[in-house]
Amino acid sequence: MQVLNMKNILFVFLMIPVLFVALSCDNQGVQTKVNAGVAGVAGVVVSDVEVFPYSILDSDGNEVVFDGPPERIIAIDSSAVEILFSLGQEHRLVGTHDFVSYPPEVAEIPRIGDAFNLNLESIVDLDPDLVFVFSKGFLPDLSRAGLKVLYLDSLNTSFRDIPQNIRMWGHITGNTKRAEIEASKIEIRISQIQEIVSTRTVGPSIFLDDGDFWTPGPDTMIGEALDFLNLQNIAYDISGYEQLSPEIIVDRDPQIIVAMTGNTISDIPSFKNISAVKNGKIFVPKSDSLAIAGPRFIDAIEELYLWIYSNDVW
Repeated sequence: MQVLNMKNILFVFLMIPVLFVALSCDNQGVQTKVNAGVAGVAGVVVSDVEVFPYSILDSDGNEVVFDGPPERIIAIDSSAVEILFSLGQEHRLVGTHDFVSYPPEVAEIPRIGDAFNLNLESIVDLDPDLVFVFSKGFLPDLSRAGLKVLYLDSLNTSFRDIPQNIRMWGHITGNTKRAEIEASKIEIRISQIQEIVSTRTVGPSIFLDDGDFWTPGPDTMIGEALDFLNLQNIAYDISGYEQLSPEIIVDRDPQIIVAMTGNTISDIPSFKNISAVKNGKIFVPKSDSLAIAGPRFIDAIEELYLWIYSNDVW
């Protein structure tokens, strides 16, 4: 009898018809949401819900009210940009920050700086009816300019919040049908991976190098994803992002290294005896999707899982 490896098992799970997954979610209290996604995937008409006026509490506790969908959005946040593209609402984007790289079409959208160095004059010239920011540094300046601002601190976003963020943008743009379909698909994929991962107890120790030994702690989105995959983050005792010393990395001896900006660690002489380096267990992601709380994040989790658990890496 042929024994299925973990890659085959994951493939089987991911190919289960969405309808059966929806039915299995009944005991999780998400039947209504999943049914909406199933209907959309199956080609059944799902109507947009009348959502206006729609209000959101920002991260300062202020109510932001939408009487209709904004036509000219500046998004100083890569995840918001990717979500709007996934919903087919990219035509509303008139500006974004300097470091957006996906999808390729984003190259046509004007850049107005970054979260810590915004060009206020350019923002005003673009005449937005909504500016979305994840950092509050420029809130006073944007408000004084008379602009409508939605501030949501996403630095500590959980990857499990991504479906709800998609639904939020669906409400803001009046495209709830597409948003429900996209959000439900991600929830289903998370559930499928979780069911497989739950069969494993303890995975390998891991160091995620975001460049120059900066690494995420367990209270970050990436740290949460590592825990979700039963990986043992060697940066277990830090909060947010911190720079680990080479001595700590050597002492904690990770069995796997994720090199977000490319594998430069293998060339460091003092790292030659680290287990991950000795055994060639260094993973370089195909994209930056593991760092962005958008629709592609689940792709990054699947990619990392398959590399670790189904290619004899562990």
